[in-house]
Amino acid sequence: AKIMSLPSLPPSSSELSALLLRKMFAKIMNGVPGALLLFCVLCVNSMLSRSLPVGAYRTDSIPLSTSTSAGDNDEGVLPLIVPTTQIVENERTQTKFPLVVFMHGFCLDPQRQIETMAGFKQLVDSEQFALALPSGPSNGGGVMLPICRTWDGTDGSRFMLPLYMTKPQGDVPFVKNVVAKSVEHMNKIGKPVDPTRIYAMGVANGAFMAHRIACDMPDVFAAVSAYTGATGANDADSTCKRNWETLGGTNVLQLHGDADTWVPYEGGINWPGSAESARLVASGMGCDVNKKQTDETTVGGFAVTETSYDTCPAGTSSVEWRVKGMDHLPEGGSGLKPLLQKALDWMLDHEKPGASDATLTAALKGASPGNGGDANAPRATPLTGVSAGSVLNFLGGRPQMLAEFAGAAVGEAGRSSSLAAGGRR
Repeated sequence: AKIMSLPSLPPSSSELSALLLRKMFAKIMNGVPGALLLFCVLCVNSMLSRSLPVGAYRTDSIPLSTSTSAGDNDEGVLPLIVPTTQIVENERTQTKFPLVVFMHGFCLDPQRQIETMAGFKQLVDSEQFALALPSGPSNGGGVMLPICRTWDGTDGSRFMLPLYMTKPQGDVPFVKNVVAKSVEHMNKIGKPVDPTRIYAMGVANGAFMAHRIACDMPDVFAAVSAYTGATGANDADSTCKRNWETLGGTNVLQLHGDADTWVPYEGGINWPGSAESARLVASGMGCDVNKKQTDETTVGGFAVTETSYDTCPAGTSSVEWRVKGMDHLPEGGSGLKPLLQKALDWMLDHEKPGASDATLTAALKGASPGNGGDANAPRATPLTGVSAGSVLNFLGGRPQMLAEFAGAAVGEAGRSSSLAAGGRR
C-alpha cells in the first residue's frame, strides 16, 4: 500500500512549523465543544494551507536529437512533466513511474491544450506519472491553411496534409523516439519508467495518430485513448491486423461526442465512424464482435453510453464512449476536462503483461526524430477513394470549422514569424 509522500528535499521550515502548530492547537482545544472546535480547525487549516507547496511537478526540456539543444524549435525539444515528490510503495524496491504521451490536435500548442482542455499537469504528482507533450513533426495545412504542426497518422487525418504528402510509417518513428528519450531522461533523474505502464492519448488530429500507435506500437503501450479520431484499420497501407497478430493487441478507448460537427460521429470523408472504429479494432485484435456489453453513465454533465468488447485475448480490449450531445470542443475545450481525466484513469488501470526494460528496448527499435530519415521521407500519395468535390462538400458544409481553422492558421503564422525574427513563446 502507498504509505507516505516524500518530498525530494527535506521538509521546509514552513512545513515543520505548520506541523508543530497543529499539534499545539490539538492540545489547547481538547475539551472544547464540537461545533466551536470544528470552526477553529477549519480556520487554522485554511491559514496554514496557504503556506504549503502545491502543484508538485516540474517541466524538463528534453532534446530529441543530438543536434538539438533545449530552447531550439518546438519539434526538436520535448516538454516532459515529472512529479517532484515520490510515493513509496516498498522502501526496498525502486519505484517506477507510468509514462503518458499526449498528442495535440490540429495546429494546437500541446502545453496550452493540456492546460486548458485536459488539466493533467495538476494530476502528475497525485497520480505519480510522467507526462510527455510532443509537437507533431508533420506539416499540416492541406487545401486551405498555411503550414502548422500536425500528425501523419491514418488516412482520415491525411487529407489535411499539403498536397497529400505522406510518410510510409507516418509519425511512428518520431513517437518511438519520444518514448525512448523520455525513458532515458527518467532513468537519469532517478525516476525510471515502468515498462508495463506506458500510455498514449490523442485529441482530434492527435486521436488519429493515437489509433496509428495502437496499430504500430501495441507492444509498447498498455492502453491508448482517442478523443474524436478514428482507426485506420481499413486503410490501404494499414499494418493493424498484421501487427496485432504478431505483436499482440492493446487496450483501446474510443471517445466521441455524437454532436461533433468537425469530426462527425458517423464518420467522414475517408474514415469510419466512432462505433465502427471500436468494432474494427475489436475485430482486428481477435475479440468476439458479437459479444459486447453496454452501460450508461454520466461524465461532466454529459450522458455517456459505454460499449465494451470484453471477449478478447488477454491484455486487450476495445471500448467506445459515446458522449451524448457533446460537440468537438465543448465550452471552448475546457468542457473536455472531466471526460479526458476519466479516460486517463481508464488507461492507468491497465498494464502490459510481460513487458520489461528489455522488451521495451526491442520494441523501440527504429526510433528517430523528425521524419524518420530517408526511408520514411514524405512522398506524394493519391487521395484514394476521395474526390476534390467530396472534400469541398465536407468543408463547405462546416463554415464554423473553416473560420476556426483559418483563425488558428493566422495565429500560427504570426507565431512562426515571431520565432523566425528571434522571438520566443
